[in-house]
Amino acid sequence: MHPIRRRRNWIGRIAWTLAGLLVLFSFVLFKQAYHFTHFDAAGAALPTGPPSALAMAKFALMGVPNGRPIDGPAPDTAYQDITLMAADGTHLAAWYVPVARPRGTVTLFHGYHSQRGGLNLEAQHFRKLGFNTLQVDFRGSGASDGNYTSIGYEEAQDVKAAYDWVFRQNVNQKICLFGTSMGAVSVLRGIRLFPTMQPQGLILECPFASLIDASKGRLRSLSQPEEPLAHLIVFTGSLQNGFWGFNHDAVAYARAVRVPTLLQWGEQDPRVTRRETEAIYAAIRGPKQLVTYPTAQHESYVRNDPAHWQASVAAFLK
Repeated sequence: MHPIRRRRNWIGRIAWTLAGLLVLFSFVLFKQAYHFTHFDAAGAALPTGPPSALAMAKFALMGVPNGRPIDGPAPDTAYQDITLMAADGTHLAAWYVPVARPRGTVTLFHGYHSQRGGLNLEAQHFRKLGFNTLQVDFRGSGASDGNYTSIGYEEAQDVKAAYDWVFRQNVNQKICLFGTSMGAVSVLRGIRLFPTMQPQGLILECPFASLIDASKGRLRSLSQPEEPLAHLIVFTGSLQNGFWGFNHDAVAYARAVRVPTLLQWGEQDPRVTRRETEAIYAAIRGPKQLVTYPTAQHESYVRNDPAHWQASVAAFLK
């Protein structure tokens, strides 16, 4: 074969190989980003614990299974089923439990891949402290509309809808917003977006500092490299979901907070770092307190250390 022809054949093969790898890489990115924000069939659970080598290969190629969260047990007391409507028309499901002679109302917002039933224990303790409780299913979770989560971006509308409903029940009551993880970020974004939303207090647990940080935390939990995947996933997700994920920044949102805030974090958290927590805490401009839990990971603190959690929350709400 003529040397020039042989060289052209090799160049062509290399070009086709590179093109194929680019297509494969783009497919992987699309799947990773899509599964981060879109739910699969209801009831499928996120994987827990260190994944096997085979599972890691599958997750890397096809994305992590992300089943739509379904509601856990209802409250263990009489409750009302409430339907809220966000500004964009999304219907949201909530459980409302009034108490006798309430001191106010605590509205509870769950984290990523969770639902209102996951906050039953926290709600119980708030009621023991004399507060009505409203537990809300974010869009895409539980009994609410949709099959999609924006990791706290659009969920700020859900926070506002819940706040407005509680406010209308009694305009003179004390309103406290409780959020964990994505729920905490949704609360912070809601405060930034809606100046008329003026609760008397915030209790925030393990909020991530930005969508980039949340993506890094998710990759860490799956033993996958954080970079450049985190930035690429956020970029791809931005194209898919119609909002610029690099601007989804809880530290920036926190600068709008001027109400008393209790920020809590687990010192063993593999997803949210101390750096993120301290950055959010520093940005909050109102009266604030930071409480940490030495043995807690990314989990419910009332379950990890009930006495510490109850004392911290009771002192904040006194």
